[in-house]
Amino acid sequence: MKLLKVILLLIIAPVFVMSNSNAQTKENPATISMAGPSVGVAWGFSYGVDGPPEIFLPQLNKMNVHLTKLYLFWQELEPVKGQYNWGAVDTFLMQLTPADEALISVFSASSWATKIASPPIPASVAKSPDEYYRFIYDLVKHCKGKIKLWQNDSEPNNPVYWNGTSEEFSSQLKVFYRAVKDADPQAKVVMGGYDGLFNPPGMPEIPGQRSGLAFFSKAIREAADYFDIFDVRLYANPYTIPARVEYFKKELADSAHGQPIICTEYNGPGFFGFPVNFKYIGQIVEWQRVVATHDSVAYAKMKDPVADMYDSINTLAPQTQMFMMGCSKELNDKYDRLQCRDIVMRNVLAFSAGIQKTMYWCLFDNTDNKYDLMTLMFGKNKLLEYHKGKVVKEYPEVAVFKRMTGYLNHIKTIRRIDVPGKELLYLFEITGTDDRIKYVAWEKRDPFSGEDQAATNYMLPLPLNKVKAIDIFGNAVDAKTVTGNVEINLSDTPVFIQANK
Repeated sequence: MKLLKVILLLIIAPVFVMSNSNAQTKENPATISMAGPSVGVAWGFSYGVDGPPEIFLPQLNKMNVHLTKLYLFWQELEPVKGQYNWGAVDTFLMQLTPADEALISVFSASSWATKIASPPIPASVAKSPDEYYRFIYDLVKHCKGKIKLWQNDSEPNNPVYWNGTSEEFSSQLKVFYRAVKDADPQAKVVMGGYDGLFNPPGMPEIPGQRSGLAFFSKAIREAADYFDIFDVRLYANPYTIPARVEYFKKELADSAHGQPIICTEYNGPGFFGFPVNFKYIGQIVEWQRVVATHDSVAYAKMKDPVADMYDSINTLAPQTQMFMMGCSKELNDKYDRLQCRDIVMRNVLAFSAGIQKTMYWCLFDNTDNKYDLMTLMFGKNKLLEYHKGKVVKEYPEVAVFKRMTGYLNHIKTIRRIDVPGKELLYLFEITGTDDRIKYVAWEKRDPFSGEDQAATNYMLPLPLNKVKAIDIFGNAVDAKTVTGNVEINLSDTPVFIQANK
């Protein structure tokens, strides 16, 4: 029953969220005070497990990205007790430049060292706290201060990723914290991330969300002194991000020490962000059961329903087809546009809520097997295509990401400007670390069909004498100043606005 509730949390979240998405804090600007880059991209789920570890930081640097995340596994780094394999770690470390900042999240997953033998997932508590301390200490020490952010496991409220209790998670976090700080006192510990899939107070409750929130509420209380930063992932509908972040701000203030919050995973729109895809919920239920229980026989059969979808791809809804490999160019291009818009919107909403750093999920994922259920759901989120260690393709999102980082990577404060009577207008004022003021604006619309509507004329209350406006795709947007306002036509494509010297 617990597994079913987790599935409901993952799947039903978008249903309620889409119809209750106007919560937003507008009064006070959010301050971005954490040092280092703010906008990042995570590599992907595995690094150096299924093949040689990739050289990927130079590609991120070309996108003006100097912040990333890596997942590593205890089994990968110490396959046999006392025998370390630092190959993946060293390949990653040699890529780091002085401008780069990295977070390493370590899965407590091992065939010999953990309570549940399960390489690579789900993770579980170590058989011996001393062995876990020794492993984490040696890993951090090996990195010689080059990694400043360390995280214990990932989404432990989900049985796919953590096979244990909240108490076990908190107890091991304390060991993790001591090991990291003893090896590198300057490093920061990030509590293993919450998937963030819940409806904020005042909205219809999602079945099962109480267990996820209770898991982290208990963990925050029990390990209040053993983490420096909290991580909440920001999937699902972007417009509830401010309320979801506010929820955990209060949790941290009440139960811990008001630790800053970062987001190490986000993307969208998701497969189940479109109601027409709810018919495939049963397949996700089975996938999660299979992964959590290591049912290898059932896993081999899981490709059949997805293969059937591909056999009838031309009869499926466009909201389904666009997630599938080999769909029409028209739908593929549409999906890229939707994702490009979502990247910018989600970052602006996150920073305006007080999130200090964001990391997009993900740079690369192997999608050679189009019949894999996770490829169907997440395969098109990647930014680059690799083949034999070389980049062979950049997706359109890369150019948008590069344009966005130039605009958002040096934020000092950001706030939403409320224009009375214009509830669908999302207008934000950004003050940079150089004290220059810039703006971002768009109109909230249906994520699939919104781009088919004509642009809406707005008078924005912006104190600019001359104005320059460029949308996220690099297109110039007509804008002019009219008696203390900026007149501009807006759609669901975010537009960057600033003074034109």
